Amino acid sequence: MLKRSALLTLVFLLAGVSINLTAGTLAIEIEGVTKEQEQNIRNFLSLQKLEGHEITNRSRLRYLHKAADKEIRTALQPFGLYRPKVLLSLLQDGQDWIAKYEIVPGDAIPIMKLDLKIVGEARDDTAFLQLLNNPRLRLGADLLHSDYEHQKQLLLSLAAERGYYKATFIQHLVEVDLTLYQASIVLHMDSGPRFVVGEVIFAPSVLANDFLMRYVPFESGDPIQNSKLIALQSSLIDGDYFQQVEVQPLWDQADDATVPIFVDLDAKKRTRYQAGLGYGTNTGARTRLGVTWRWLNPQGHKLNSQIMASEALSEWSAEYAIPGTKPQEDLYTGTVGVRDENSDSVNALRHTLGIASRQQVGRWQRILALNYQQETFTFSTTEQDSEFLIPQISFNTVSATDHLNVKNGYRLSLQLLGANQALLADESFIQARVSGKAVYSINDKLRVLGRVEGGITFIDNFNALPATQRFYAGGDNSVRGYDFQSLGLQDQSGAVIGGPQLVVGSVELDYRLTKNWGIAAFIDSGNAFEDTELDLHTGIGAGVRWFSPIGPVRIDLAWPQDGDDRGAHLHFSLGADL
Repeated sequence: MLKRSALLTLVFLLAGVSINLTAGTLAIEIEGVTKEQEQNIRNFLSLQKLEGHEITNRSRLRYLHKAADKEIRTALQPFGLYRPKVLLSLLQDGQDWIAKYEIVPGDAIPIMKLDLKIVGEARDDTAFLQLLNNPRLRLGADLLHSDYEHQKQLLLSLAAERGYYKATFIQHLVEVDLTLYQASIVLHMDSGPRFVVGEVIFAPSVLANDFLMRYVPFESGDPIQNSKLIALQSSLIDGDYFQQVEVQPLWDQADDATVPIFVDLDAKKRTRYQAGLGYGTNTGARTRLGVTWRWLNPQGHKLNSQIMASEALSEWSAEYAIPGTKPQEDLYTGTVGVRDENSDSVNALRHTLGIASRQQVGRWQRILALNYQQETFTFSTTEQDSEFLIPQISFNTVSATDHLNVKNGYRLSLQLLGANQALLADESFIQARVSGKAVYSINDKLRVLGRVEGGITFIDNFNALPATQRFYAGGDNSVRGYDFQSLGLQDQSGAVIGGPQLVVGSVELDYRLTKNWGIAAFIDSGNAFEDTELDLHTGIGAGVRWFSPIGPVRIDLAWPQDGDDRGAHLHFSLGADL
């Protein structure tokens, strides 16, 4: 009985020792290569799947470790490294294991023969000639298999872009001579025929075919290009008529190399209604209602009407829009509106009637407009009536990859307008305005936002200029720390009457604490003034940012640095940074 008990004890002790010996984990150390090369080695290593796990089978560990030499050499070949020196060691540190691989990569194998050739109709195509004259692969350069694959992809992409839809490689190989230690590359493409656009067929829709054809950026007989097919699809969607657009070459109906293009269209609802409630420290509580008729007739005419009511400002406007020759670039509008402003500084009722032409000129949107406006405005107790016919030209541009979450970008607006007493105007004047804003990300969390605004008015009798045509400073989007439009010239009673000139600048830092929340600090300065009597007012403050799905929500506290009131002012605003 005693012998049996001792035997069982010995078995349990040996089992415990065995458990302790095999309970260690594996770590893999790779030295002498770049991070990219190390990652590829780990992708090839069979031993990698054991790293961080308990080692329960020593035989399997040693077997996979021995296989690492061949796997490492294979993993380095895509980098042109065919003569590496690899030192393998497998060490035990207590219960844990360390597989260590010290690598001397050696020289990459050079490309000593390079044969790139295009046959077929693309052999004289300048785009292909330029690509072959500037290949990623060069004689004498180190062989990188990624460059070889990228060159193949460039040729295929170019073929698809320029209408060679049957392009194929008739010979493609990489040969490595380890004796001479040099590589040879042969890459021959047969482009086949170049396909051209045939008839453009639109699916039946609410809009006329002749109107839809004005969106098409190519003509029958032009080579089929992917970029232009995508441009047609994008411009039709951007026109706000269709919720889905598919542009498809009908290859099965091709006549030799002429291919018809079919455009499938799924229209949106004709009428869109809008409603919203909000609050801004400039306007107070506000509500907005709107209705848009996306098309009024088969020629794509639109009608949009909006009404907004708030404590300080109420307005109604309607716009009739007629697409131009190129609807994605040209638009002609007629507008009518009523604006009733009753802020602490401005009391004005304005009626407007206008026409405008909007055109996309490169990256700029150019607007030519002619507006007739009649305005009744009051400063202190003096009421005035004004009548002006105002021609205007403006240029606007915005650059940002994501308009709701701007990392880097800018916007710029330039405007010139005026009136002449000889043409339905109470007073002649010329006015120029410029505004801009830029966003720059220092890193993933910290951004710098800069904003400038300026204006100048040339007029003999400033008092004749309508209240809504004057410059003011102060408020959420101007100089924070001061009430909306509270900065400017003052009359004898102390009422702010605006100014003929304007200068405003702002610098802001915002720091993102989480994905949706951040904090900000800023300094704003500016004023509306006359002649050279520039008296800048400055506000300094901090705020909280909520990066909502519809744009940043900003809540700021700002302290004015000038005047008798040095108390904090609350500012609230919502909208895209640019």
